[in-house]
Amino acid sequence: MFVRLGRLFLLTLPGFLFALSAPAMQEVEVIADPHLPDIAAVQTLPGQDPIIIFNPILCRHAGRALCEFYRYHEYGQIELKHHERDDISDKEKEEEADRWAAMHAPFPVVMAAYRYFSAGGGSTPVHGEGRSRAARLLVRTEQVASNNPGTANENRFRERIRPIFRAMAL
Repeated sequence: MFVRLGRLFLLTLPGFLFALSAPAMQEVEVIADPHLPDIAAVQTLPGQDPIIIFNPILCRHAGRALCEFYRYHEYGQIELKHHERDDISDKEKEEEADRWAAMHAPFPVVMAAYRYFSAGGGSTPVHGEGRSRAARLLVRTEQVASNNPGTANENRFRERIRPIFRAMAL
C-alpha cells in the first residue's frame, strides 16, 4: 500500500517537481503514510535502503514549502548517514540535518521553514527550540552568502535581505 501511495505521489505535479528538485541526492523511496504521527521521518530496516515516509495530511496543513523542507531534512539524515552513526548525539544529527536542508533546498522552501521556526514551530526536545532551528538556517544562509561573493546586484539583494532574516529571528 505504501509503495502505491509513494508512486502515486510521484505521479502528481508536486511529487514530480520535488523529485526533479533533488538531482544531487541519492535515489530514495518516498512513501505517503497518513497515519505517521510526524510530518516526515526516515525509516531504516536492516538490510534495506532507508526510505522517507511523510504524512500527506500534515503536509497539506503545513503547506507545500514547509513539507518540502522537512523532506530535505530527512534526505539530509540519509545523505549524512545518520542511521549508521553513533559518534554524535541525536540532537547533533538533527542540527546537521537542518543545516543540510538549508544548503540543498530551494530558497523559498528554506524561507518557509525559517518563518515557521522563527514563530516557535518545529520545537521538540531533540530538534531544539524553533528559534534555534531558525538560527541554524540563518547561519547556514549567511555562510553561503559570505563564501559566494556574487554580482553587485546579488550583493545588494543580500544586504537588503539580511536584516529581514535577523528581524524574523527576534
